[in-house]
Amino acid sequence: MRRALVPTLLLASAVGLAACGSSTPSATVIEPTPFPVTPTPAVTAQTAPTPTTSSTPTATPSGPCMPGQFEVAILNTQGAAGTIYATFEIRNASTTDCIEDGYAKLQMLNSGGGLLNTTWTNDNSMASPSPTDLPPSTQPLGTAGATGHGYFLVSWTDATCSAAQAEQPKFWRVTLPTSQFQTQVNDIDSSMVCGGAIRVGPIKSAPYT
Repeated sequence: MRRALVPTLLLASAVGLAACGSSTPSATVIEPTPFPVTPTPAVTAQTAPTPTTSSTPTATPSGPCMPGQFEVAILNTQGAAGTIYATFEIRNASTTDCIEDGYAKLQMLNSGGGLLNTTWTNDNSMASPSPTDLPPSTQPLGTAGATGHGYFLVSWTDATCSAAQAEQPKFWRVTLPTSQFQTQVNDIDSSMVCGGAIRVGPIKSAPYT
């Protein structure tokens, strides 16, 4: 009986020593639960809109007409008591509004463009000079009732002289007073102009009556 107890005791001792011989105890580490991170939204700086200012367009006033922007022609001629009256018509052919004011200068020319004897006087017996507005985009020359055109009247005597004492123009060289625009106009009746003397009325906004 005594031999049987020895192995049992030895086994118990071995088990006890094994339990005591463990130098590193096992430890349970509890990690803190991470909180979810909510990203902070980026703040975009907004530029304040530039205020718009409404402005009423300012009307551009009429200015002096510039050379190169006109059409000129004889509208008609009439005779009475030995005097011829020729109405010259002016049209603004540009895109800019302008004015003409005063008396045109005229020079008679022969068929070859040569100068004929020409003398003139400014005639205000039927009208006085004043600024005449010539807007663009008007009706063609010679249109009945056209508005926005300029007109001036030229008169001369054809019955108080012989043919040898008269000039017979084929063309009229016209120089406008404000712009100094110059052009050549065909004569329509090959009129006799005694002594080359003509009278020129001022430019106005309607034909002379």
